[in-house]
Amino acid sequence: MTDNSNSTKTSRRFFAPISKGIKWTWLVITIVTALMTIISANSGLFNPENFPLPSLLAMAFPGLIILNVIFGLINLFINKWVAIVQWVALICSISAIANWFPVHPLASTPGFSSNDKLIRFMSFNTYGFVDNEEIYPDSTNRSATAIIKSKADIICLQEVGQLFDLPLRFLTDQQIDSINNIYPYFASEDEKLVSILSKHPMKEISLQQPPSPHSGWQAAEVYIGNDTILVVSVHLQSFGLDDSDKVLFHKITDGDVSTNMTDAGKIILRKLVNAFRLRAKQAQLLRHQLDSLNYNNVILSGDFNDISNCYPIRTISGDKMKSVYSEIATGPIITYHRDRFFFNIDHTLYQGKNLVPIRYRRGNIKCSDHYPVFVTFKLDN
Repeated sequence: MTDNSNSTKTSRRFFAPISKGIKWTWLVITIVTALMTIISANSGLFNPENFPLPSLLAMAFPGLIILNVIFGLINLFINKWVAIVQWVALICSISAIANWFPVHPLASTPGFSSNDKLIRFMSFNTYGFVDNEEIYPDSTNRSATAIIKSKADIICLQEVGQLFDLPLRFLTDQQIDSINNIYPYFASEDEKLVSILSKHPMKEISLQQPPSPHSGWQAAEVYIGNDTILVVSVHLQSFGLDDSDKVLFHKITDGDVSTNMTDAGKIILRKLVNAFRLRAKQAQLLRHQLDSLNYNNVILSGDFNDISNCYPIRTISGDKMKSVYSEIATGPIITYHRDRFFFNIDHTLYQGKNLVPIRYRRGNIKCSDHYPVFVTFKLDN
């Protein structure tokens, strides 16, 4: 009897350090997850030129929120005091959650009268009019067809490609003529591959461009009756990942981790950080010019290559501009759907006392690697 008792005591002493180690490891994991969540939720407050980590964490924000909920529920049964850490992190992330998952169910049925002046707006990264699925019905281009059938009054385009390449992409003369007839007013920054199409008269506004190739903006004054609206089509710095980087990302997401993954991962990380920093500089340059122009009504839209409430959006928005998605949309939305990078990176910002967004819709056509975005504004006089 004595031998068994001594054996039990010995085993308890042996497992006690292990048990404490597990508890402390779990405590560290839950606290670190909570801190990462708070940082990612507030990533827009940190300039990635100086602190790139918050911008990187923001890409994992939805997953971090889910982890906090799971850990919080588990800790309710393990240690209620530790569970408080998770719920504090969630409370500190409410604003970011609202930006990622806005809830405006009544916005789908907005009220307006027949006398209201409506502006139907479209923003679309066309992927250079290359068909992402290589589908060319009747030898026509689906991106061009989407533009023709959009019924939009104003369209902001990104990655429009070079015209001499378009016949290779089945963009027919008839489609080009239709676009020109529907949208007689056109402004384009050819080097940056961004354009604005309009049914209403407009005047091109010259802006200083960032040095990065294929990253920039096109601005124009659009005249609708007695109202003047500054429209800006934007394409901020992409991550610049090449095909080998994307193959590596696919392997990582498939769980295939080999010895050379670490070095390759560092290369991808450097590209991501560099892109965050370049977008920060571009946002600052654009915000400075918007301040100098000082328009009352502004619609700024395009491919930001970054998520809601990021540093570039906060910088460009300043004190006046708001995000249409955050203001009237409902539910999480993905606008980029290729290479397993499923993010909402196409945004529409606006400002103006009489410029009111009343409907937001994301298109579903996959002819580009981006979905088109549609917004209806009401000019409320």
